[in-house]
Amino acid sequence: MEKKQAPLQIAIEKNYDSEFCGSIPLHLVNLIQPHGVLLTLDITDLKLVQVSENVEQLLGVSPSDLLNQPLSQFLPASQFADIQEKVQGPSDLVKVPFSVTFKAPGKETTCTAQVHPKEGYALIELEDNQDSSSKDSFLEMYQQTKYFTSRLKQAGTVGEIAQLTVEAIKSLTGFDRVLAYQFDPQWNGIVIGQAKEEDMDDYLDLRFPASDVPKQSRDLYFRNPYRLIPTRSYTPVRLTPLINPISQRFTDLSDCNLRSVATVHLEYLANLQITASMSLPLIIDNKLWGLISCHHKTAKNPSYELRSALELLTGIVSAQLAAKEREQAIGLRAQLRGMHAQLLEQLYTQDSFTDGLLADNIGIRNLLNLSGAAVLFEGGVWTSGTVPTGQEMKELIYWLRRSQTDKLFATDTLPSQYVRARDYKDVASGLIALPINADQGEYILGFRPEVLQTISWGGNPNQAIQMETDGKTYHPRNSFAIYQETVKQTALPWLEEEIEAAENLRSAVLEKIIKERY
Repeated sequence: MEKKQAPLQIAIEKNYDSEFCGSIPLHLVNLIQPHGVLLTLDITDLKLVQVSENVEQLLGVSPSDLLNQPLSQFLPASQFADIQEKVQGPSDLVKVPFSVTFKAPGKETTCTAQVHPKEGYALIELEDNQDSSSKDSFLEMYQQTKYFTSRLKQAGTVGEIAQLTVEAIKSLTGFDRVLAYQFDPQWNGIVIGQAKEEDMDDYLDLRFPASDVPKQSRDLYFRNPYRLIPTRSYTPVRLTPLINPISQRFTDLSDCNLRSVATVHLEYLANLQITASMSLPLIIDNKLWGLISCHHKTAKNPSYELRSALELLTGIVSAQLAAKEREQAIGLRAQLRGMHAQLLEQLYTQDSFTDGLLADNIGIRNLLNLSGAAVLFEGGVWTSGTVPTGQEMKELIYWLRRSQTDKLFATDTLPSQYVRARDYKDVASGLIALPINADQGEYILGFRPEVLQTISWGGNPNQAIQMETDGKTYHPRNSFAIYQETVKQTALPWLEEEIEAAENLRSAVLEKIIKERY
């Protein structure tokens, strides 16, 4: 049985998506993390025009001895040809990591490489090939992944998929805590799956404000298959020369896994009491649906093989989540179609369409999950269930005619949009309005009552960003203690399938009216 999950679709009045954080050009930091090196090539002759200052530690050759030298001088001929093809060949080759042997005087280093072609130049990321432990062996990873995918197909809900995923990734990687986040419509993330060590804080069902993963960071997840920080206690490495000789600006590091991390995010990790982190996007229908976030109390740098396995695994999970959501949507649509068919029969068998529409057993209230419904037509008012007073509905119709089009209108926060609705929020915090003849004030109205919702945040979202007096320097919140917020004057949200059912019903009613008149 699935545990009760915190409400995802509830409308939160305040927008916690920070425009300030979302406007910071994270891709132009010109700094990398020190667990690898970055080389910039002139795309025309494949000479090295910019390198990270730590090349000597990994490759055994100083920046000055690398700059303006042909890359071919440091690689076996076959490997250089491979890079040349990746730089100048089809773009689908560029994201696949491969192995190279970098040959410097007196030293050979086997590295894992990735190539990122840009306009006029190309970037090569190199990381030392770590010895894969037995834990990371292909056979064991294959067995665990195979077992996980077979269990995944049996999961009955999105929540079960999320929980299976975090448990599998924790087992596969050894991270101390693995969380599955799902984004709500306002980009706040809610934890829907968790696997952790006993001594770590429990974040299940907590919501984290959108400013924790601002727009700029969310966009970069479409360019990077993962975001790895082996340790927050690192010294960023600069690129030399500072300005890219090809672009005449800071180098675009959007595609680079080694890209350095904003200081505020390293502070955020420290406040979470973790040293290493890795996050992987869950992308459905080309939209960022959520994240898998891995935390470790000490430094941790998973091998390239393991990272690649996780990249494939999250792709499988995304596909399974999409399939489950489609399955649930199809099931609900089928149920609503069945109710619509019965309601349609009533519309044509009753003396008046209003009688068929407002019937207690199979009526619009059942179809759209309403607490009350009203039909205002040809000067008459017919109601079913709990509805506002006649005068209140007339004023509501006037507001609808004045401020809305002649199309269907639905809201789960009516009192925040129409002030007078605050007087009857317990009856109509939610409204769906189906125009029959808007110019004449003829509508079918459906109401939902106020539902008080308590949202548990991981720390006070109003203190997610703390600015210093200079107006430029800022810090993340330093507490993740549960902060509860009660959302008022809000009804249960309208599902996409319910809106479709309402549109179909409106068409059926209009057709019935036309047939009666003509």
